[in-house]
Amino acid sequence: MKRLINVGMVLLLLVALSGCGSNSAPATAEPTVTPTSTPTAKPTPQQVVVAPDFTEEPTIIPTEVPTPSPRPDILNGIVIGIDAGHQARSNPEQEPIAPGSDQTKSKVSGGTRGVQSRVYEYEVNLAVALLLRDRLEASGATVVMVRTDNDVDISNSARAIMFNEAEVDLGVRIHCNGSDDPNTGGAFMLVPHSSRTDWYEENIRAASCIINSYCALTGFEMRGASGGITERSDQTGFNWCSRPIVNIEMGHLTNAEEDLLLTNSEFQHLMAAGIYDGIVDYFTKGL
Repeated sequence: MKRLINVGMVLLLLVALSGCGSNSAPATAEPTVTPTSTPTAKPTPQQVVVAPDFTEEPTIIPTEVPTPSPRPDILNGIVIGIDAGHQARSNPEQEPIAPGSDQTKSKVSGGTRGVQSRVYEYEVNLAVALLLRDRLEASGATVVMVRTDNDVDISNSARAIMFNEAEVDLGVRIHCNGSDDPNTGGAFMLVPHSSRTDWYEENIRAASCIINSYCALTGFEMRGASGGITERSDQTGFNWCSRPIVNIEMGHLTNAEEDLLLTNSEFQHLMAAGIYDGIVDYFTKGL
C-alpha cells in the first residue's frame, strides 16, 4: 500500500511539472515591423523644369540670312529707272494725274512712318533704292536714279518724265505701305491699269518676277489676289510714264513686326537683293 502511494505521488509530480510548460526556452516572437511609406520628395524650385512654349513662331534674326551676290554683266545694255518714293517734305500743290486730265492730286504725298521704329517711309525707300542701284550697276545695267537724297522736291509727274527721257527698259518705284489695321502686313506690286499703258503685258510679267523673288528671299507674305499684283489707274507716277513701269510695296510700316524688318539696315540688303533677282529674272527668263 505504501508503495502504491509513492508511485501515485511521483505521477502527480510529473503532471504538475508538465503543466508548467515545455522544458525548452519559449520562442521569442520577432517584432512586427510596420512598413512605413517613403514620402515623395517635392522638387525644389531649381529642380522644376518648365517645358518650352512653342505657341509662337520662332524669331528669325535678319542678319543671319545670307545675301546673294550680284551677277556680273548679266544686265549689260539694260537701262533701269529707280524712283525711291516720297521725300523729306511733301508737296501739297496739285498736278494732273495724267496728261490732259482735269483730275488732280498732290505733287508728292508724305508717305507713312514706322509704328515702332518711327522711321519715315522716304528714308526706307531711299536706303533700299541705293542698295538696289549698286547691285544693278555691278551687273552692267545703267541706272537712272530719280533721287539720291531725301531733301529734294520732285513731283510724281516729273519722276515719270525722267524715265521717259532716259528711255528706261523698266522703271521701278519703291515704296512701303501703311494701313489703319496694325495687323495688316505683306508685300505686293502695283502696275498701271491696262487703259493707262502700252506696256501692260510687260508690266505684269515684270511685277510677277519681282514679287515672287522678293517674297521668296525676304519671307514677306505675298498680299492680295492675282499673284500679289494690283492695277491702278489713279497713280500720277504711272500715268505720266510712257515706258514699262512697276511699283513694289515692300511691306507695312504700320505693322510692328514688319516695321522692325523694313527699317533694319542689314535686312534692307536682303530686300534689295530680292528686287534685284526679280529684275534679273524679268530680263533673262521667258524671252
